[in-house]
Amino acid sequence: MEIIETKSPSEDAGKALCEALLEHKDRPVLLMLSGGSAFTILSFVSPEALGPHVTVTMLDERYSTDSKVNNFAQLEQTGFYKTCVEKDTHIISTKVLEGESIEGLRDRFDGTLHEWKEQNKDGVTIVTMGIGSDGHTAGIFPGEYGVDFNGSNWVVGYSVPKEVNEYTDRVTVTNTFLIECIQKAIVLVTGKEKAKIINALNMRAQHIDGGHGKPASVLLNMKEVALYTDLKL
Repeated sequence: MEIIETKSPSEDAGKALCEALLEHKDRPVLLMLSGGSAFTILSFVSPEALGPHVTVTMLDERYSTDSKVNNFAQLEQTGFYKTCVEKDTHIISTKVLEGESIEGLRDRFDGTLHEWKEQNKDGVTIVTMGIGSDGHTAGIFPGEYGVDFNGSNWVVGYSVPKEVNEYTDRVTVTNTFLIECIQKAIVLVTGKEKAKIINALNMRAQHIDGGHGKPASVLLNMKEVALYTDLKL
């Protein structure tokens, strides 16, 4: 994992994402996005980096039909999404369908990921990620909650208590998917409350433990990770 300290982390991360997409312009690319502050990265991606060879989807999803909560619904409101449509980029929606259960969304999302991997054996998966003040990343929160983040499944659906997060119902890729299926991760971390977590990662003081402790420690086991932050470490 490489940590890049910068005064403009969103811009630098966005430029790095753009470069990664351009690098693989001749190969199928699955671009999986995190919501929240990680959306700010997308403003710095050039339209030339997008096209029919790219498939865009979310890395994790808030199970909700509320357009102000669901990550994909919020993505649809961005200029980046408009550019994706204009450039004929492929889209995998994670919006909740009418009558769809959390298990249904989980299975649909898992199925589309397996289908893409099967059809694009020479493809590259690139993701954007963030880290919460509690150490969560993607939709993986500290604790087990009856699911195995290190098992064979690529996607899980589960619920956390409201004291853990206000968006309680989640569908997310697992540690297994993050470690085995992603070629490059671009991570954005801002906010003084996260300094302790980043310092711990920087000193390799955390370890992968199936969701216990700090889930962000999965970054240490992923193939290629560039973490952009404005924190002084």
